[in-house]
Amino acid sequence: MRIAIIGAGAVGGYAGAKLALAGEEVTFIARGRNLAALRHKTSMLQDVEAGRDPELDALVGSVIELGRLTGTPTPHIDGVYALTRLLALGLADARAAA
Repeated sequence: MRIAIIGAGAVGGYAGAKLALAGEEVTFIARGRNLAALRHKTSMLQDVEAGRDPELDALVGSVIELGRLTGTPTPHIDGVYALTRLLALGLADARAAA
C-alpha cells in the first residue's frame, strides 16, 4: 500500500516514520519551513556525499565526551557515533581502493 502523509512536521513525521519502518511505502508532502528542513543537507551529509571524512568527533564525539564528564548516559548518541564511524571507515576504504 502507498501512503501519503500530508504535513511532515512532528506528528506527520513520526507517523510516517513508524509506517515506513513497518514496511509501508510512505511519501511525505510538506511545505514552508518543514519542506525547507527536509531539503536541508547537514554538513556531515555534505561531507559524505563529497567523499570526505565526516566531522564525527567535533559533532558527535563532543556530545559523548560531555556526557562522560557529567555522568550523563548517552546510549543513543553512542549508537549514532558507532554507526557513523563505521560509515566513515567504509568510505575511507572505498577511497583507498579507488
